[in-house]
Amino acid sequence: MGHARRVVALWSVVLPILLNVPGSGWGHAAGPAEIGPLPPLPIPEDNPMTPEKVELGKRLFFDPRLSGDGSLACASCHLPDQGWTTNSPLSPAYPTTMERRNSQTLVNVAYNKALLWDGRAGALEKQALGPIQNPLHMNQNLDLLIEKLKAVPAYEERFQQVFGTSVTPEAMGKALAAFERTLVTRNAPFDRHMTGDWQAMSEGALRGMELFKGKARCILCHNGPNFTDSQFHNLGVLAAPLLSDPLVQAAIRFDAKRMNVPEYPSVREDLGRYLVTKEEKDRGAFRTPTLRNVMQREPYMHNGLFHSLEEVIDFYDAGGGAVAGKSPLIQPLGLTAPEKRDLLAFLQALTGELPTVTPPEFP
Repeated sequence: MGHARRVVALWSVVLPILLNVPGSGWGHAAGPAEIGPLPPLPIPEDNPMTPEKVELGKRLFFDPRLSGDGSLACASCHLPDQGWTTNSPLSPAYPTTMERRNSQTLVNVAYNKALLWDGRAGALEKQALGPIQNPLHMNQNLDLLIEKLKAVPAYEERFQQVFGTSVTPEAMGKALAAFERTLVTRNAPFDRHMTGDWQAMSEGALRGMELFKGKARCILCHNGPNFTDSQFHNLGVLAAPLLSDPLVQAAIRFDAKRMNVPEYPSVREDLGRYLVTKEEKDRGAFRTPTLRNVMQREPYMHNGLFHSLEEVIDFYDAGGGAVAGKSPLIQPLGLTAPEKRDLLAFLQALTGELPTVTPPEFP
C-alpha cells in the first residue's frame, strides 16, 4: 500500500507539469485526487437517514404508480441486477417516446458532486423528482401524484410516521434520496488491497493499476475514492446509430428547448454540458462516471455506443474519435495487448459488494 500511495503522490505533482493542459480545472499545484477506499457516507443535515425513511424511499422507487400511466417506476431505468442502470444503449422511455441517453448508474450516487450526464441537477432530494415529471421519463403531474398517494392509506400512514406530515413533494424527494444513498459498493478487491490485504488483487490487476495511474492516463479523469473527478469532458465519442431515429431526434430537440437553447430547432446531437452553461467549451462534454462496479454496467458512454469495456479501452487507446472540441486530455496511448488485459483486470478489481434490495409488494 505504501508503494501505491507513493506513486499516486508522485503523479499528483508530476502530471500537471507534464500535461500543461489549459482549462483542465486543475490549479498549478493540484492534480488527480488519490484513489482509495470510499470515505464515510455524506448525509445532508436536513435529511438524516433512518430505516423507516429508507424503506419509504424504496417503496416509492419501485412503485409504477409514480408514472403517468402506471407503466414505469424509478427502477425501470435503474435495475438492481443490471448495475442500477439498464443494459440497453438508451434509457427506457415513456410509451410513444424515446430517450436520447444511456441510463446512469445509481451506484455510489451519494458521493456525486454533480448529477445527470450534463450536471443540470443539484441535490439528490430535488433531482429525484425530475424524472417523475419529465415527459420522456415518467410523464406524471406532480400535484396529481401527491393526491393519488394521499389516497393510499399505507402511504399516508408512512409519511406521517417518517416526516410528521401528509404526502408532499419535498418529503417524497427526501425519501427517494435516502434510499438512493444506501446504494454504495464496498469491499472490492481494490479496497481490500489498499487496506492491507496484499493477495486481494491479482498480479495482472496490480500491473493494471500502475497503467491506470500512468501510461493509460485514466486517473486524469477517473480519480478520487469514487474514481471520478466530477468534471465534464468531450471524449470524442461518435454519435450512436440510434440517435438518428426520429423519436430520438425529437427528444434531443425537446430537451434543448426546455433548457433554453436558442438554436434548438436545428439541434441534431446531444449537446451535453452546453445545455446547462451555453458555453462553447462545454459542447459535447459529459460528466465522468464512477468506475466502481463498471463491469456490471454495459453498454458504455452517454449514448451507449460501446458494448464492452474492451471496446472502451480500444477507443481510449486510439485517442478517442475525430470529433470537434475533443478534450486535449484524450491522446493516443500505444497500449499493447497484454497491457489492455492488465487494465481490464484492474477495472474488474473495482467490483464491490452492493446491498441486497428486494422489491416491495404493492396492494
